[in-house]
Amino acid sequence: MPSAPHQGRYQMPPLRPSAWQMTNDGVAYGAASYHPNSGYPHSGRRPMNSPAWYDNNPDLAVECAVQQLLDALGVDDGEHTAGTPARVARAWREMLWGYHEVPEDQLATDFPAPDDPGLIVMHGISFSSTCAHHLLPFTGTATIAYRPHPGQRIVGLSKLARLVHGYAARLQVQERIGQQAVDGIMRRLNPSGAMCIITARHDCMRLRGVRDPAAEATTEARKGIWSDHEMALIHRLHGGAR
Repeated sequence: MPSAPHQGRYQMPPLRPSAWQMTNDGVAYGAASYHPNSGYPHSGRRPMNSPAWYDNNPDLAVECAVQQLLDALGVDDGEHTAGTPARVARAWREMLWGYHEVPEDQLATDFPAPDDPGLIVMHGISFSSTCAHHLLPFTGTATIAYRPHPGQRIVGLSKLARLVHGYAARLQVQERIGQQAVDGIMRRLNPSGAMCIITARHDCMRLRGVRDPAAEATTEARKGIWSDHEMALIHRLHGGAR
């Protein structure tokens, strides 16, 4: 890949496709490490010929990469794209804020459950995320349910929505958001069961490939013991909230 023709602000070492290193799956599966001065996950992918440059200029490196993408696609550097690299870098920082926190920490503030707590269901949680495979958005709704043990702990309802939002604000696949939310609830609250149902539309299906704008994907993650009645109720609430 040739280096970008732009000099000055976007001058950077040339990228060589054969010179990439990769750690264990990196960002794609949430195992990224993070540069302390950047809003972006650092996955271990970088050109071997310039590691210090990338470590010392994390934000500028993103801008340079965007400029190289525009150049490779033959996009004219006109009035409307002159500031695009910097804008895109800021946008990615905003979209990937979930890498800066441990989402299940939202469950740290809890309260005593009633003697007979029953079933807790939060449905109609809207979210947006970014596909780890194509870097395109997907949006949808989530339903979270859990059944506390009598005398155990419960959390404020808004914390369940924040849990989903935190995991969604990363490079993700839909199935993993639900599984991570369920795992977090089971670890922090130790209920008898936790469940997350997600329905979403994916731009990687709408804008490319099959190009089906109406297709939706529904995934379910659950742990613990659930009755058929409880599962039917949760699915009915999820369907009615969409």
